[in-house]
Amino acid sequence: MSNNYRFQLDELKYVYFLKSIKGLGEIKIKKLISRCRNFEQLKDFLNEKFPIIQLLGPVLAGKLEKSLSNTAAFEREFDLLKKKLESSGIKFTTIISKNYPENLKQIPDPPVILYYKGKLTREDKYSVGVVGTRAPTQYGQLVCENLTEGLSKSSVPVISGMAIGVDSIAHSVALRNSNITYAVLGSGVDVVYPYENSKLYKAIIEHGAVISEYEPGVQPDKTNFPARNRIISGISIGVLIIESGLKGGSLITANFALDQNKEVFAVPGNITSNASKGTNELIKRGMAKPVTEVSDIFEELEAKLKPILKKEIFENQVKVIKTLNEKENKLFSVINDEPLNIDQISEVSGFNITDCLVNLLSLEFKGVVKQLPGKNFIRSC
Repeated sequence: MSNNYRFQLDELKYVYFLKSIKGLGEIKIKKLISRCRNFEQLKDFLNEKFPIIQLLGPVLAGKLEKSLSNTAAFEREFDLLKKKLESSGIKFTTIISKNYPENLKQIPDPPVILYYKGKLTREDKYSVGVVGTRAPTQYGQLVCENLTEGLSKSSVPVISGMAIGVDSIAHSVALRNSNITYAVLGSGVDVVYPYENSKLYKAIIEHGAVISEYEPGVQPDKTNFPARNRIISGISIGVLIIESGLKGGSLITANFALDQNKEVFAVPGNITSNASKGTNELIKRGMAKPVTEVSDIFEELEAKLKPILKKEIFENQVKVIKTLNEKENKLFSVINDEPLNIDQISEVSGFNITDCLVNLLSLEFKGVVKQLPGKNFIRSC
């Protein structure tokens, strides 16, 4: 066992212990962990008496102290969990771990333990949640494909819940575009639900992760899904609702996103269609911004997405530059971030103005040069 894995297990054991105290929910555990990050610090804090009572109240503080004085039952329970994780190849992260999703950590009630299969990445801090009805219309399917493809082509990770319908389409489009996607489950990560998504489940694990706050073996239950939805919105910087009726999980996700101060986007739809009544209502009440193309999302989230979008633009620019012909390459080397007039470009490059304009137009089409008023040119990024 490596030192790193041993350290991770120590973190898991501590947080799992706190979760085992009845009445000590996610909000209070988060507060407690901000003061005590391991068993030693917890014992020292308990010895101070007044601060722990002030933080948790006398009843919970008493339960915590009693549980800490006799951990035999907990040790057995934790040993069983550890064996289950190791035998199933299930990974874990806790709210005090380095690889815990950054955005999720900021919500009021983050799951203090996440179990997962696949790989978590730091890029998830740029994620957008894409959710919607389990029975999308043809319009909804098309819109979901188009918008998710737009996100994926810009390398914006896609978060959803692996349900039939919109969720499955969003994951599938992300995978088709070699993009990162997370599926947040309402069951243990070793339980494939719905079962018809078995193939999708395996593909997500290979190119992203399936995630759950529920322990391995936990079966899907209708009470699990609303809590699951707060994780979808929690990991994301914004949530896009494709289609939704007036009731359903998508609107629950939208409400969680609003409570978490995340941006909510909705696709406007046919006013006579039940599948669009929820999204139209969100827009009508000013709770969601209407989206008709992916640029609507990028404009709203520009500040938060800037690093990932800049990286994508730069990578695309490098690819384009490799395809430039001799004249285009020469002109591109002359132009920089400061506007240059066509006469200056002609003088420095040694090309006549006609040659310059023809090749500059080609560079514009390739997206590496931008023309400003007065026949001035700069690099586009």
